[in-house]
Amino acid sequence: MRTRVFFAVLSLLLLEAMAMGQTRYTGKVVDLTSGESIPGAIVLEKGTTNGTSTDVDGNFAISINGKGVIVVSYIGYKTREISVTPGKTRLGRIEMAEDASTLGEVVVVGNSLIDIVKDRQTPIAATTLTGPQVTEKMGNLDFPEALKGIPGVHTISHRGYGDAKFTVRGFDQANVLVLINGQPVNDMEWGGIYWSNWAGVADVASVVQQQRGLGSSKIGISSVGGTTNIVTKAADRDQGGSVKFTTGNDGYFKTSVNYDSGVHDKWAVSALVSYWRGDGYIDCTAGQGATYFLSIGYKHNDRHSFNFTTTGAPQVHDQSYQDKISTFEKYGLKYNSNWGYLNGKPYNFSRNFYHKPIANFNWDWTISDKTTLSTVVYGSWGYGGGTGTFGVAHYLLPDDENGLIRVDDLVRANKGEMINGFNPTIAWDRVDSKDNRWAGKHIVVHEERNSKGTVLRSSMNNHSWYGLLSNLDTKVGDNWTFNVGIDLRSYVGKHYQLVNDLLGADAYYDNVDINSAGVFISDGFNLNPLAVNEMQSAQKVGRNYDCHVGWSGLFGQVEYANEHLSAFVQGSISEQFYKRHEYFTVPTTEQWTKWSHRLGGNIKGGVNWKINRQNNVFLNAGYFSRQPFFSSLYPNNNKVTANKMEEGVQNEGIVSVEGGYVYNSSFARVALNAYYTQWKDRYQSFSTSDRKKTARTYVDQVHTGVELETTIHPIYFLDVFGMVSYGNWKYGSNAVAKIYDDQNRLVEGENPQLYLANMEVGGAPQFQTRLGVKAYIVKGLSADLNWYYNDRNFAAIDAKKVQKEGSKNLKMPAYNLLDGGVSYRLSFKETSPIKGLSFRLNVNNILNTKYIVQGFSNIAADEKAENNWKGINKANTVAFGYGRTWSLSAAMTF
Repeated sequence: MRTRVFFAVLSLLLLEAMAMGQTRYTGKVVDLTSGESIPGAIVLEKGTTNGTSTDVDGNFAISINGKGVIVVSYIGYKTREISVTPGKTRLGRIEMAEDASTLGEVVVVGNSLIDIVKDRQTPIAATTLTGPQVTEKMGNLDFPEALKGIPGVHTISHRGYGDAKFTVRGFDQANVLVLINGQPVNDMEWGGIYWSNWAGVADVASVVQQQRGLGSSKIGISSVGGTTNIVTKAADRDQGGSVKFTTGNDGYFKTSVNYDSGVHDKWAVSALVSYWRGDGYIDCTAGQGATYFLSIGYKHNDRHSFNFTTTGAPQVHDQSYQDKISTFEKYGLKYNSNWGYLNGKPYNFSRNFYHKPIANFNWDWTISDKTTLSTVVYGSWGYGGGTGTFGVAHYLLPDDENGLIRVDDLVRANKGEMINGFNPTIAWDRVDSKDNRWAGKHIVVHEERNSKGTVLRSSMNNHSWYGLLSNLDTKVGDNWTFNVGIDLRSYVGKHYQLVNDLLGADAYYDNVDINSAGVFISDGFNLNPLAVNEMQSAQKVGRNYDCHVGWSGLFGQVEYANEHLSAFVQGSISEQFYKRHEYFTVPTTEQWTKWSHRLGGNIKGGVNWKINRQNNVFLNAGYFSRQPFFSSLYPNNNKVTANKMEEGVQNEGIVSVEGGYVYNSSFARVALNAYYTQWKDRYQSFSTSDRKKTARTYVDQVHTGVELETTIHPIYFLDVFGMVSYGNWKYGSNAVAKIYDDQNRLVEGENPQLYLANMEVGGAPQFQTRLGVKAYIVKGLSADLNWYYNDRNFAAIDAKKVQKEGSKNLKMPAYNLLDGGVSYRLSFKETSPIKGLSFRLNVNNILNTKYIVQGFSNIAADEKAENNWKGINKANTVAFGYGRTWSLSAAMTF
């Protein structure tokens, strides 16, 4: 009730404000000496909290009542005050002079470790979003949706809260480097990232930059598709805070509170906490979670600054799965095959629960006017996993007339009753290792064939990760800068399974561990990402092994810059170490493997020529020798060969070349670039028509493309955004595959030939366009609208369908999407305890378009039109994108 009243009051304030006059002023903030744009500068109406920040090109637009004074400020620069009148709304270039003394106002650390691309200086293609832009675009969606509309980026949401993902230039997240404050967070075993673990990153982001291609990071990791660089808030120089509420479709609600202490006697603290919950757009995909963030800064003197930051986002959410088009037509686009009713309540067999806190301690040491040393020591600890089933897989259990799993009937069958469609458990008469007699008890047994009964289990993935990054930056003369640094990491991942719910059975019997006589599990385990002790001490079943990965790297960079030319060369060399500990499927004396190691490295460089203040061109190129992931070296988890390293696994070689042109003025920014990426001997996994099997092999890929991105300010109250991205992503060779089952075991005797040469790479549209507008209507009120078009989106390769010469990949139907939003901000007097109120309404997929966001099979169109949907066979397995969604948020700053 209070929330409704709060929104009602804001609505009245909005109506009142719409009657007020305003004048919109535009300008561009630049460095006085170099003329380079300054992104993220704060622009305020003096005496109020009405303000904005500059975009990646230094441009801003602010609306105030008639004449007044605007204040422009940025860390490390002298603050400027500019008087404005309605007679001159275009302010042009606002030049700011450096002022090192202002750095004492705020604790800023790790600067040389955070590689943000500088427009018109760094020869890398990149798009930058400020923190407010990220939260504005996301609404109640996952973080990857904030990247929607960036050239070459495809966002995918179809499973549940936290399960969104994205691709860059056709490469998945395992091949996109993700950095948080310069710290790598991609999984050290297989390279991927789960955004459910970072649900709160948008709340604490200060800047998010999506770099495409080589990226500008110095650390020795190859960013094949690009680099997602996330910089969180630091301990802020201004005291204050905010309270924010968000509501949305399908019962979504979120509240957050943050506070900044300001700098007091060299100390500063920033903190945030939030909580969210929702029922989910897809049926039975409810979730809930929290976020916490703490940053403590201390500036000892002009030479030494320190900062401690920690953040985490414990969460739990139910998940859905892709299905056939015909199934979605039968049950609806929100259909989810993973659930049914148990005693009248929804019960989902697929649930994710996880908590992955990170913490880092930064030290910035200004050795001299020209030399600095930035060092960060960090740690990350992950606890949790995902659920599935032992016994008969849940996706093979009988459904009711609504396509839902008959969970109540499963429970009855687990108790020994004869239920149509189910195999009842058998009453045992055995004694376990602790002399407990299981006479007449109904037991679910770990057997692959003739399984009887089903229990819910969790596959756990706990890890501990520690690292150190240090970078020495020194300037020589007026033009040269040298960097050298080290990158050290140590990772241990623990993988095991637990029983969560017996679903009516008396126990579950497991004899996978050859070093024991078998175990009976007679109770379950609580799905709670914070129950660390419980999940570590519970009886382990199914599988149990540890992954040990070490990393040591040395990197360096030489950079030259003058008035018109900037160039850099980066290089790194790294050694990766691997070791495996198998507890179950090998004798005790053979549980540990020996350490193995692989050398890798990269070299990349680029040059940028500033023709004049409006025009520049750039070129970059690089080569990576990337070590295999742990999961490639040890792909088999469940046989006596689990500790046997895969033969023939070599480093992967990647060559990349890119060039571009940028035009930049107060009226418009136009960026055009073309790229070429060749990837040799890529180790890749493909799905098969059999849900229980996957194919793994080595392939060559070639990705080429052209990207155009524009921002135009045609009139003082309107901004126009445009984007076109065309890619040509294909496989360069055929391959011979190995087949693995759903327990990650090699299937002997199956080595199919995959005819992939010249076939399109699937998973993302190779042609994308965006046209967007943002209108500033009256003071504090703006509205935006974005149209997207996606085509040439091919299905993921189905290994069963490409075993004949001449095989073709299936192209998904093209589609249009329309998103929109309205923002309003009301500012109060400087003397007011409340600085302002803000309001944001997002509506995504306004027209409720029905579209396929991802395809997973390659079944050709049927001769009968009624068996096809928009030209593709309804028997194909796909994921439909979300229909219309909305969110409404209100925030109060103080």
